[in-house]
Amino acid sequence: MRKNIFLMIVLLSFTHMFSQIGIQTPNPIGILHIDGQKDNPVTGTTFTPAQQSNDVIITNTGRVGAGTLSPAVKMDVRNSGNGAIGFGTSTLTAAAADEGAVRYNNGVEYSNGNEWLPLLTAQPATNKVIVIASKTNNNVKLITPAAVTTTTGLQNRQSNYLVSWTKAFESNSGTSFNATTGVFTAPHNGVYVASFTTDLSSLAINYTVDALNPIQIEAIWQLYDNTAGLTTANIVNTVKCVNTMSSNSIGNIDAGSNCTASFYMTAGQRLMPYIWFNLNNSDVANFSLNNTGGYNNLTIAEQ
Repeated sequence: MRKNIFLMIVLLSFTHMFSQIGIQTPNPIGILHIDGQKDNPVTGTTFTPAQQSNDVIITNTGRVGAGTLSPAVKMDVRNSGNGAIGFGTSTLTAAAADEGAVRYNNGVEYSNGNEWLPLLTAQPATNKVIVIASKTNNNVKLITPAAVTTTTGLQNRQSNYLVSWTKAFESNSGTSFNATTGVFTAPHNGVYVASFTTDLSSLAINYTVDALNPIQIEAIWQLYDNTAGLTTANIVNTVKCVNTMSSNSIGNIDAGSNCTASFYMTAGQRLMPYIWFNLNNSDVANFSLNNTGGYNNLTIAEQ
């Protein structure tokens, strides 16, 4: 009986003795406490940031701290030093890894339980492209953007390609948008949101009613391939925004248009805006934009 009692006392003492394990420190403050540089104080619970930076701890709540002795979450590597987590590659399926898993496979990805999805963890090394420009003149290329002649004045029932912009701002290289030609060239693959607005000076909207040619103004984005041509054969995509209006105006009114569209562009592809309108009986190049109120603007932003 005495032997049994003695054995129980020894076992309890052993359990108590090793309830906290310290490696390279006689002063562990967690279930497991490793002092990498062996620079912790022998007693007490006050540790400098430098002393904590080389420590690893497992607390009695099952939290792990690397570089911190007060982990706030299950795995905490926040400290005043070089706190970072490295993820390796994995060939596990998203289902096998289960939702919440993270890996690095040519980029950081996370599992939602069904598929691996990219995780945006940082901004790109270069700024994304943003272009802001305004148009304060009536210069256009008629019929085709490759026309040799620049015409001063917009024409009814013609394609009016908007050239001669004034660039207000452009990020990145500053050379993606050619303000003279009105052509934006994608510097690299990506999604670009393009928007432009125009406002014609007051005019009488009174074109003869024609069911096949309704009274309207169209704002159009034309996407071209990555060659040098600006012909029909080079067109990749066209987005048209149409504004219709009453067949007759009591007095002169402004005819406005706008078009916003998203394009996936590969490097070298080009984007250009133009308008087409059918507003009255005159078919000569004598229409003007309203250049006095800042109504004619263009914005292109990479997403």
